Amino acid sequence: MKETTLACLRQRRAWRCLAVLAFLAACAAPPPPKPMPYPEAPPPPRLSLLPGDLLEFKFPYAPELNETQTVREDGMISLPFIGDVRAGGKTPGELRSELMELYARELKKPELLVLVRSRAARLVYVGGEVVKPSALEMRQGMTVLEAIMAAGGPLVRSAELGNVVIVRHRDNRRYGGAVDLSEAFRGHEGKPFYLEPQDIVFVPRTRISEINQWIDEHITRMVPQFGFFFSVPAGTTTIGINTSN
Repeated sequence: MKETTLACLRQRRAWRCLAVLAFLAACAAPPPPKPMPYPEAPPPPRLSLLPGDLLEFKFPYAPELNETQTVREDGMISLPFIGDVRAGGKTPGELRSELMELYARELKKPELLVLVRSRAARLVYVGGEVVKPSALEMRQGMTVLEAIMAAGGPLVRSAELGNVVIVRHRDNRRYGGAVDLSEAFRGHEGKPFYLEPQDIVFVPRTRISEINQWIDEHITRMVPQFGFFFSVPAGTTTIGINTSN
């Protein structure tokens, strides 16, 4: 009987020692690492004008000034009395507001309409770890996920879908951000990220921690890589696909 009691006491002491050791180990363990915060996403999409867009300008109180023009390659248009005005990169509403201010110096009633009669092709560029890096014609409301699938889909074994980079050009500036598509490719519903014309979608092989640094190295400095080439003629950015590969 005494031997049984001693065995029980020893077993209880052993369990207590294990519990104390487990508690101390838990206290000493470092906290789990925090997930890497994504940089701020690019500005939301908007329907801005591009070279090749055909515009009609209608002046209700001065119909002799009615004009139809195509946005030139430099993004400019030229109208009576006020000369050259930049249209590229602006929405039709923004262009209308600016023209009304300019014509207020020339006309008593500077009311006018800016109508888009036809649009040039809108392209987005998809590169990196996708089956077919390419320039795609962008339809209104195209998402990052749809663009990647239109480029043949990601390379399953190498694509880092939790850190897809988006580069957007607006107002002569470049904006970079990252989109997590890992859940979307597992079939889970997520918030869509809509593209703008001239956006670059890059699916990396490994996680990119410094988005701005990546943009500086591979876009601002115009390093030919990842199937893209970049050039900056006359202060405006031209983006294309490197067809030499």
